Amino acid sequence: MTLQPSSSVEAANLADPDFWLGDTVHNDLARLRRENPISWHEHPESGRGMWSVVRHDDICEITRDVETFVNRHGVRPHHDADSPGLIQPGTGVMQTMDPPNHTVNRKFVSPSFTVRRINQMTEYVRTRASAIVEELPEHGTIDFVEEVAARLPMEIICDVLDIPAADRAHLQHLTNLALGDQDPTYGATPAEGAQATRAMREYGLALGLERRRQPGDDLLSIVAAQRPDGSALTDEQLAAMFGLVVAAGNETTRTAISHGMLALSEFPDQRVRWMADPEGLERLAAEEIIRWATPVRCIRRTVSRDIEYRGVPMRKGDKVVLWFASGNRDEDAFEDPDTFNLARDPNPSLSFGAAGPHFCLGANLARREVSVLFQALFSRFPEAHVVGRPTMLRSVLVNGVKSMRVEL
Repeated sequence: MTLQPSSSVEAANLADPDFWLGDTVHNDLARLRRENPISWHEHPESGRGMWSVVRHDDICEITRDVETFVNRHGVRPHHDADSPGLIQPGTGVMQTMDPPNHTVNRKFVSPSFTVRRINQMTEYVRTRASAIVEELPEHGTIDFVEEVAARLPMEIICDVLDIPAADRAHLQHLTNLALGDQDPTYGATPAEGAQATRAMREYGLALGLERRRQPGDDLLSIVAAQRPDGSALTDEQLAAMFGLVVAAGNETTRTAISHGMLALSEFPDQRVRWMADPEGLERLAAEEIIRWATPVRCIRRTVSRDIEYRGVPMRKGDKVVLWFASGNRDEDAFEDPDTFNLARDPNPSLSFGAAGPHFCLGANLARREVSVLFQALFSRFPEAHVVGRPTMLRSVLVNGVKSMRVEL
């Protein structure tokens, strides 16, 4: 991959959503890692400003310090805890909890995402992926995002939750609004994105309470159920859990698959390498695609007390943003990080979050969906490749792809 010439460090404003649409992003991040690894950025669309942390080691260290750098004031970089119209912290979503509350809440859903459980789902995921590929025309071009990348994760998560088929398109629309709240295509401001999140939670609560009364064998019934010790999620927590699982299980894997298709088109030798040994390379290949994509560019923490970190004074209440998009290209953590290498091992990717209690629950499922989808696609369309430039989501948070043409 040939990186574009870099702008100055001063011009790299990570709080500006338009920065992430430029061609010099990774060179600018590399310069920040070398010259200014902890820097202050602010922009009218990103609230009161933020400390940007761009080195892999620092991201991991801060993630582990759950007492100094907390989640309870929110996790989106461009939201402030007291911004009018937004969903305020403390509304039950697991991402905005700190231990021990987070630990207790996580136990309600984590058994459904173990390696063993995902292994049991492999043939089901493979069947779903194959069906999507078989529906594609024999030749011509398609919008890969709409017809492939968005379909598989949405169908999987909706099946897992047993969401009625008639409601799925509406939930997809709400997800786009909730996570595209800086993109004019969706016409959603952060406040309107928050309203979409509320609508998704309201839907999830109604369905969850119904499953509590009449449970099935789906994930929502398991999460909604009362435990043998009498404990259960509150209505607020149940609604928030539903919104988190639908949005995260849909958008992030869709983004990983989209960027994976783009990378496999730009590095055709890697595609040939993988297809020569699809099962042998599937674990490493999926991890590298997800590192390369970094679907969620960052996560935000809030400083709980006045401190000095790496010589930088931080005040209680300051936002600290951990840029996974930079850490995943850190030369001190990865050998030749700007090369797409499906056999990369070791691969200390930050795409699912660094080490710590908030590591992504859906990591195993996402890896499986990515590997199975590309095996199914290239078994039928070995020459499929991206044509033209993809249309990217305008966002500081999500490395989203809105549309991308693929010639089959």
